[in-house]
Amino acid sequence: MIDQDQARKFWTGWVRREIGGSAMIQEAAVSAAVNELLLGHDNQAAADAARSTAQQLAGDIPPVSAALPASTPASTPAPLNTGKPLFRRPWPYVAAAAGVVVAAIIVIFATRSVHNLGCLVGQTTLGQRTTTLHNAFVDVYNRDFKVIEACTSVDCEKAPKLEIAGSLKTYNDGLNAICWPDKYKAHATALMQANTAMADAFTKWATATTPGEDQSLQSAAKEQDDRQGVADDILSTDLGVPLPTDAPS
Repeated sequence: MIDQDQARKFWTGWVRREIGGSAMIQEAAVSAAVNELLLGHDNQAAADAARSTAQQLAGDIPPVSAALPASTPASTPAPLNTGKPLFRRPWPYVAAAAGVVVAAIIVIFATRSVHNLGCLVGQTTLGQRTTTLHNAFVDVYNRDFKVIEACTSVDCEKAPKLEIAGSLKTYNDGLNAICWPDKYKAHATALMQANTAMADAFTKWATATTPGEDQSLQSAAKEQDDRQGVADDILSTDLGVPLPTDAPS
């Protein structure tokens, strides 16, 4: 069975060496490769997916001729710590105007620059942009919470908590790059504020050094997590993005 964290580390290095591009493009390419492996496909399929994703995003990355490694590292995942309360699990939204439900394990198509959209951009385009940003956050959140739940010490949990906080800041960078029409501005601002509050709470949670402190800070983080989820859903509903139903836990 493939360990997602080990696979992601492996393909992060491979994409950096063989494809390159911006950090956003590389993250999307890595997610595409890991997704292929999780679907049971081989390394060639993973490499092809990584290249294809990068080319769709940048349009100018030439094919890579470098030989593929023989195998992707794998290991047995650590047992889950069932004592940790389960947080809200965000799930990918339906791809706006595409008629296709994005799978729980998704290939992230990162947003290109949207500075030139202008405030006259339509609801459908805004829905597609925010769906991309939301789903990128979901990918990080769900991946890192699997790590947190598998940890048996507060020190082990620090890195994934901080990565979730960082992904919320990236989410806000994308939202800030959009010139929001007045009719959506209030809810977009509310989501950015909720993202910031959740990022701050998770950053604070990562400072815990004892189980008691961890539990106290976790309560505050969960409160902001729930508020962020509400703000996220409100904006997406405004933009006509269908929300997921009966999402797996």
